[in-house]
Amino acid sequence: MKLTQWTTLAVLALVLAVAGCTPAATATPIPTIALDSATSAEVVPAQETRLSFVVSGPVKEVAVEEGAMVEAGDILATLSVPDLEYGVLQAEEAVRKAEFDYEYWKLPRRVGYQVVERGPVAAQELEVSRKTLDTARAQLTQTELVAPYAATVISIEVQPGEFVQPGQVVVVLAKLDNLQVETTDLSELNVAAVEIGQPATVYVEALDKKFQGVVTAISPISNTLGGDVVFKVTIKLDDQPADLLWGMSADVEIQTEQ
Repeated sequence: MKLTQWTTLAVLALVLAVAGCTPAATATPIPTIALDSATSAEVVPAQETRLSFVVSGPVKEVAVEEGAMVEAGDILATLSVPDLEYGVLQAEEAVRKAEFDYEYWKLPRRVGYQVVERGPVAAQELEVSRKTLDTARAQLTQTELVAPYAATVISIEVQPGEFVQPGQVVVVLAKLDNLQVETTDLSELNVAAVEIGQPATVYVEALDKKFQGVVTAISPISNTLGGDVVFKVTIKLDDQPADLLWGMSADVEIQTEQ
């Protein structure tokens, strides 16, 4: 019985000794992952606008040509809407009449044996007529398509005499001096490693040059490409080359860490 106890203690001591000699486990370092394989991309303008009228009517005039540079406030196209033009003329005539009545009645006047005070009423009528004129002029301005910012006219989608509907694209503008790169096939498996501010290298095949840039946006909504789920990532170039054109294809390598 005593021999068995001594044997058990000896075995236990040997196990503890072996365990004490085993080196302590080291923490596994977090791997750094880079998207070495380039993802396809396309050069696009940072700002593009498809302009349309909010009222319907035939196109009276297209005041610009494709490729032209326009400034904010320039008129691009106009509609022919006689009803709105006539409405402004009527409103202007009503204001002139109201102004005459107000000047005539702003002081009390004797009519026959009575003193008539129509000054307050005439003032109110004048105010209403002026507001009506403002509304008519505002409606007429809707027949003018105006450039919202300085840009290049990319395309004109209508011709004079053509009847357009509200919301129909008439002119497309874009700022070609501010181009950026958008990925087209970045997989959902890789987008989780991408963050805004990460550096990127962009290779433009048509120019056979590489450019440096930085990630500025990650689309929160996915697209599908050949059955795969992909996300659009936007890269702003550090310097835009003069020969870079909208629509050029590119390959993008994003330096990421996970």
